[in-house]
Amino acid sequence: MFYEPDKRNHGLKYNPFKALVVPRPIGWISSIDANGTPNLAPYSMFNAVAGDPPCVMFASSTKSNGNSKDSRHCAEATGEFVVNLATYATREPMNRTSEPLPLGISEFEIAELEFIPSILVKPPRVKCSPVQMECKFLQTVEMPAGTTDRNFVTFGRVVACISMTD
Repeated sequence: MFYEPDKRNHGLKYNPFKALVVPRPIGWISSIDANGTPNLAPYSMFNAVAGDPPCVMFASSTKSNGNSKDSRHCAEATGEFVVNLATYATREPMNRTSEPLPLGISEFEIAELEFIPSILVKPPRVKCSPVQMECKFLQTVEMPAGTTDRNFVTFGRVVACISMTD
């Protein structure tokens, strides 16, 4: 199949771009707002981008009302976030954390997830996640936008890696 993403000339119900890079890990980004309320959201546009020093990124678009995603906003405001890897076993609570909630409402409570303190940063970690990466915010880069209002990529430097597997 040949198609041009900007022309959407693939003839399919959904744009196949997101299915082209597989397997695609889901970064479950935990952060805190300025009042200390935990925030949690999954990002399928997430990955490692550098090894020395280790850096990660997650990409987000503005919401339909034009507001920024809470994870990006919190990371920029506090300078920290945690990447928790989502797994097949955590798919149900992970899906619940993707619901759009007002800033200040914790997705941990909505999804009935237990969080644990981080070691080097303030945002909590997802207890049931097998891998967590504590990160210091580096920068956000605005990317070109198509059908969304605005697109952003948030970068962080990994300062701690925690494996919860035996």
